[in-house]
Amino acid sequence: MALDAVGELLGGVLRFVGRMLVELVVELLLYGTGHLLLKPFYRGKEPSDGLCALVGLLAWAAFAVAAFMAYRYVQPPA
Repeated sequence: MALDAVGELLGGVLRFVGRMLVELVVELLLYGTGHLLLKPFYRGKEPSDGLCALVGLLAWAAFAVAAFMAYRYVQPPA
C-alpha cells in the first residue's frame, strides 16, 4: 500500500521532468532555431509555429550532417 503511493508520486515527478525536457527540446532547440532563421524573411508578421519547428528540425539535421562530414574529413579511414 505504501509502495503504491511512492510509485504514484515518483511516476508523477518523472512525468513532470520528462515533460519539461520535451518542452525544452521542442521549444528552445527546434522552434527557437527555426524562428531565428525565419525572422529575417517575415518582417511584418510572425512565422507560424509549425513552419518554425520544421525549419528548426531541418537546420539541426543539416548541422548533424555537416558535423559528420567534417569528422570524416578530419579523421581518415583506418
